[in-house]
Amino acid sequence: MGKTIVNRVYQIDQLIALFGDVIEDYVNQVVLMSDEELKEDRSGWLKRYGDYNDKDEYIYDTSIHTIAIEIEQIRRWQKIIYDIPKKNVRLD
Repeated sequence: MGKTIVNRVYQIDQLIALFGDVIEDYVNQVVLMSDEELKEDRSGWLKRYGDYNDKDEYIYDTSIHTIAIEIEQIRRWQKIIYDIPKKNVRLD
């Protein structure tokens, strides 16, 4: 398969650009974050405090930052941090 066909099918150039943006955010911001800063559910935080405005000029940057944070969580703790509410279970 030629490079042009592979790029058209898999959008490799766009994927490389995305990875480049994630790496830049990771290097410039995320890798310097403390464990305390990283030990929170980033997706949950955005659900609670984000405004879900598709016209937000920072939506792309916010998404890239979220991916970089979740990659660092995997690197440090081998998992993405999620806040899972504890369920009260009655055993009677």
